[in-house]
Amino acid sequence: MARQLSILTLIVLALVSGYFIAGLGKVGFDYDFEKFFPEDDPETQYFLDYRKTFGSDNDFVLIGLLNREGIFNEDFLRKVDRLNDSLATARHVKSVQSPTRIKQLTFDPLFGTPVERAWLRFDQPQHYQRDSSRIYQHPPLVGTLFSPHGKALCVFVETDEYISKEAADELAADLSRIMESFTFDELHMAGRATGQAYYVDLLQREFILFISLSILLIIVFLVVAFRSFWGVWVPLLVVMMAVLWTVGILARMDLPLGIMLNVLPVIVFVVGVSDVVHLVTRYFEELRKGKPKMLALKTAYKEVGLATLLTSVTTAIGFLTLLTSNIQPIREFGSYTAMGIVLAFLLAFTLLPAVLSLSSIPEAVNHPTNRNFWDRQLRKLLSKVLLHPKRTFAGCIAVLLISLVGTSLMVSDNYLLEDLRESDPLRQNFYFLEEHFGGVRPFEMSLYVQGDRDVWDLEVLREMDKLSQYLQDDYEVGAQISVLQVVKTLNQGRHNGNPEHYRLPDSQEQLNKLLRNMEQAQRAGMLKALLNEDANRARMAGRIADEGNIAVSNKDAQLAAFFAENINPDLLQYRLTGTSMLIDLNNKSLSTNMIYGLLIAFGVIALIMGVLFRSVKMVIITLIPNMLPLVMIAGIMGFAGIPLKVSTSIIFTIAFGIAVDDTIHFMSKLKLELMKGKSMLYAVKRTFLSTGKAIVVTSIILCGGFITLIGSNFLGTFYIGLLISLMLFFAVLADLLLLPVLLFFFYPREKFAQGSPQTASDAKKLGAVGVG
Repeated sequence: MARQLSILTLIVLALVSGYFIAGLGKVGFDYDFEKFFPEDDPETQYFLDYRKTFGSDNDFVLIGLLNREGIFNEDFLRKVDRLNDSLATARHVKSVQSPTRIKQLTFDPLFGTPVERAWLRFDQPQHYQRDSSRIYQHPPLVGTLFSPHGKALCVFVETDEYISKEAADELAADLSRIMESFTFDELHMAGRATGQAYYVDLLQREFILFISLSILLIIVFLVVAFRSFWGVWVPLLVVMMAVLWTVGILARMDLPLGIMLNVLPVIVFVVGVSDVVHLVTRYFEELRKGKPKMLALKTAYKEVGLATLLTSVTTAIGFLTLLTSNIQPIREFGSYTAMGIVLAFLLAFTLLPAVLSLSSIPEAVNHPTNRNFWDRQLRKLLSKVLLHPKRTFAGCIAVLLISLVGTSLMVSDNYLLEDLRESDPLRQNFYFLEEHFGGVRPFEMSLYVQGDRDVWDLEVLREMDKLSQYLQDDYEVGAQISVLQVVKTLNQGRHNGNPEHYRLPDSQEQLNKLLRNMEQAQRAGMLKALLNEDANRARMAGRIADEGNIAVSNKDAQLAAFFAENINPDLLQYRLTGTSMLIDLNNKSLSTNMIYGLLIAFGVIALIMGVLFRSVKMVIITLIPNMLPLVMIAGIMGFAGIPLKVSTSIIFTIAFGIAVDDTIHFMSKLKLELMKGKSMLYAVKRTFLSTGKAIVVTSIILCGGFITLIGSNFLGTFYIGLLISLMLFFAVLADLLLLPVLLFFFYPREKFAQGSPQTASDAKKLGAVGVG
């Protein structure tokens, strides 16, 4: 009957797996940073309304071109001009603003009609000296299209608004094809569309890399742990099917793998192995005791099954606490990874027993060498721990105090390209554009004209001018655009392009004369996305260097102080917004979300342990060894200068849910030994020797699986791999070193679980240990 049930189970699982395999072709990858905007936040809603009026602040591509001999070189400028024509043919490009095509607006002194002339006559080298003089006396062009030192030009490519992944891929392909046909000393390109395509390509390559490395490392660890082919392929089969099902479900739901979900398969892979190793290890132990195969299998599931269920629940809870976040990708990551953990558990209780019942007893069971090695090492470790409990306590307290000092040094900071390593080509593109053209981080400000006035009131424009000058000099906003530039340009044009008249008119009467030409400016597109229809709300935008959230927050505070002291509130008010601000806003709420998540995880795990052991002491004993690694990691982050951000904040709840698994396995085995009437000393010894190997092996596998993530080009993924590996390593040390000492500290004289006094010999043994 058991054999028939096992065969039926395998058939059903094979059919389900076939269904998911057939859907793997639909697996997609995507990166949309706007999904990281905080949902249901007033600032997000304000920005969405803002860009309905003024358009998007991030639908562009900047192309920086370096010529070491200087930009005023005919061959170089002709290539730039040909590049302009080629870029205009790319799909999803709305317009191209090139230094060789920009026009200066002037007015005929006799008839007052507008006249446009080229700022740079690229095909007439005899005018280069004069043109360069005019260009570098016109502030809006310097640091925007022309680098201050005269070695680089910038081509501004406006793309379709809210470009989709498919459109971004097409645009990136066209731009790549176009750039390959040109040769420049240096070419640097950055923008939402190209960045999105670049990220997706990295995600695809790293997905394959992480899966391959995880499989390889787990095979190595399983060979070392079980030293048999059987001990490798059985656990591997279970976890690979768990990953297959998880990814298959995402594919069937048409949910692409983003920067968060890309590491999901690795997590399911390594966490799933933990359950299987505990079950297989206990199965081996029962077989070595001489039990028949089926009885050994039943005993293994009976004694380890509950602990495995609890560990799966706590791990899933660790991920589900991410649902408290107001960031969509983090919620998806938490919920779908928890789903994968549950699938791994279900397969461990269906596929694994079916395979074990149909397989012959592995030969590794008959070779005690491996078992004797683990017994010897674990006995030595336990004896040292119990003989020196005060040293263990003192060491833990010292580590805790040092970690608390490091924790106090933690900061919450983020950069637009924080996920990319310093050497990454895309990051180098950003650095080039920051150095020569002021950066690519959007700056957006919405200005509100007060009372019955509008933006064409000279007093209002003067207040705007003071604000604009402050933004340029102190906030360091480059490439500014606003109605100020339009008015100043018209005023300069009225004075035959004299750079001294690139300023506001001296009187309202002069301004009114300029406004008569505003219709021409409107037709030229100079007022596009700068004003609302009533002219009482204006946009002031630009670009700044990506200095991080902390630096920008300080500048925001200084801006608020300047505005309060120098700008007339009866004329003008402002509000900052934009994509960069919303990403910064996410970071500011991370600490609160992390604390909520940890409190939920602590509460649920405390409840589980309280129900299981019916003891408050037991809850404390369970939580302490798992809280210490959290503080240690926080301390390391503080000392190492690793900021708290989207990627690093989720580490704590994830790692806690995984790390507590070993503690649960340990305490579950301890309870079984105590329920058999054993003394505390004997129960701890048997638990330490029995579960110690599985705890060490699974922890090595978990650390090894997560450590593969340090090969990622994404720093967020790198930190997830590194810090979770360290935390799991610290957690297993706490379980093996601190947990036994805590047990004897809290229960020095009484028998755990039953409450009856221990025998005199056991009490003497415990007294000899020196605990209590």
